This record gives sequence, C-alpha cells and structure tokens, in this order.
Amino acid sequence: MAELPTKRRRLDADSTLSQDPAGRLRALLRRDGCHVVPGCYDCITAKAIEEAGFDVCFMSGYAVSASRLGMPDVGLCTYSEMLESATNICRCIGDQVCVIGDGDTGYGGLSNLRRTVEGYARSGLAGISIEDQVFPKRCAYAKGVEVVPREEAETRLRAALLARDELRARTGLDLVVVGRTDARRAVTPEGGAEGDAAALEEALCRCEAFERLGADIVYAEGLRSREEMRALHARLRGGTPTMLAQVECGADGKVLSAAEAGDLGFKLCLFGVTMLNAALCAARRVARQIASGDSHPEVGRELLPFKELYASVGFDEVYAWEARAREPAPSRGGKNDGPSAQDRVGHCL
Repeated sequence: MAELPTKRRRLDADSTLSQDPAGRLRALLRRDGCHVVPGCYDCITAKAIEEAGFDVCFMSGYAVSASRLGMPDVGLCTYSEMLESATNICRCIGDQVCVIGDGDTGYGGLSNLRRTVEGYARSGLAGISIEDQVFPKRCAYAKGVEVVPREEAETRLRAALLARDELRARTGLDLVVVGRTDARRAVTPEGGAEGDAAALEEALCRCEAFERLGADIVYAEGLRSREEMRALHARLRGGTPTMLAQVECGADGKVLSAAEAGDLGFKLCLFGVTMLNAALCAARRVARQIASGDSHPEVGRELLPFKELYASVGFDEVYAWEARAREPAPSRGGKNDGPSAQDRVGHCL
C-alpha cells in the first residue's frame, strides 16, 4: 500500500485554506498522481485522517450506518442522520480536509435529491456521490443489489448536477458531484458468463453517460480486474477523473496501491471502510484482553497514554481559547477609545 503522508501538505497555489471546500477538491483533482482517500465515519476518525496529513477523505455510508446504528448498510441510515454526521465531521476537519459525502441515491425522488445536494453543500462537504441503485439502496457487497434503468440513472445524475448548479448560482455554494454506478455488481437475469459480460458493458455505458452529462468524477463500483479498469478509461474520452474503491478481503485478493491505481488511470483511490475495520479490530482485541483477566492492555502498544488521548479530543485547544477569551481587550488608541472621563463629566454638566 502507498506510504501515508506524515504532515500537512498545501494544495495548489490557486487553492488556499480560505477557498471553499469544493474549490479545494477541484484543485486536488488537477494535481498529478492518484490520491488515497480514506473513509471516515465520525469526528475521531476524521481527526486521525487530518493528523495523518490527508487532503481528502470520504464519509462512508457503510461506516456511518455501522458505527451510528450498529446496523448494516441496507438503506436504514436516513438523510438526517447522514447530514448530522457530515456537519460534525466538517466542523472538525473541513477547513483542512476536503470531505466527500456518501449521498446514496439521494434519499428518495428528485426533490429529495435536490434537498440532499443542498444540505450536503451547506454542511461543509466538498463533494457528494450519487449512485444508480434502487431506493432504498444497500452496500455493493450485499446480496440482491439492483440498479434502476439507465435512463432513470441519467435523470438522477442530471438532477443532482442541476440542483448543484442552481444552488451555486443562488448562494455561491459548490459541490463536486461523483456519478457512481453499481451495474457491474447488480443482479442480472441472464446469469453466467453472458450476463457477467452484459453487466460490465452496462456499467461502462453508464460511466460514459455520466461523463457526457458533466459528472465531476466517475466511479464504477465492482470492477473485477485490471483489464476491466483499463476498459473503463478507454471508454471515457473526456478526461473526467475516476475513483477506485477497494476493501480488504484478506486471502481473496491484494488491494492496489495509489501508484498502481494511478497507472491504470484513476485519480482517487478510496479505502472506505479501512478505518472502521481497524477500529473494530482494535476494540475486539482490547475487549477480549480485558475480559480474560490475564493482563491489561499495554500503554504504548494497545493504548495511547491518557495524556495523548486527552489532547487528541481537544482539551488543550479549549483551554487555550478560554484563556484568550479572559484576556482584557488591548487599548486601540486614537479616536476609537471614546471620550475621556473628563469629557464625560463635562458633558453631564
């Protein structure tokens, strides 16, 4: 896997921290190379991603559903719950890290989609992914994934782009729109090799349509080989950035590094559930160790020193701000200081 960054990097000269989140993400997409996109699901994972020096991350619907509800990603997490998570995450790291939010299918019909786009933009997100599954959707790795007809998928993406453009014209808010298709994994009635080839062709056709409609990023979920990944980029003639998503399946396969993904044409390399996986793995290990009664988790190995944990959640920053707030305001001098005591007495007389 690609080596993780160890300190903050500035984006292009035309992308400062004062620029809007979508503008910073667009600047990132213009940079050379393929960029790792870790997935977050709450403020603690978001802060860890920021501390590691990433410029972009993805708020994963799978991970939010698992962490917030303790339930699988089968369309149970609502728009309001996702919006609240996005708002909290962007409050923590949005000034430094571009956060792309999982928008699922838009949480309903076209008007719901319009509301989702506006809500996500107002929360501070830099981008939103919109997919072509039926509503309610489910994780791409779940059983029974289905997609809407291609014409409906195109209408959905067109509506997302229209909602974004009208919001930008009205308020100045912007949002990078990711057009995602799950057609490669969707259940096909044909079955067998013929159905498998048809599913790939349908996915590629949808990606072509998403590029033609003006998607800022194209994302084909479930491509199964390097050959299929090359086929995707051969079909996209407009140079639209693409995103590759991967999960760690153990013995079933090795994930591609960002460099390898970049060689295949991808601009973003998403590891959407790696942070959730790591957190659950660590929590299980520590819980079992405590339950065994044989030993306690070791500080510096399984645990952070409490002082570091204390600082990580922001106590020091709070104390520093409160100290500044208690300081007397400095004298500004000149006319802005207002009338002197003598002047005030004279005025009263």
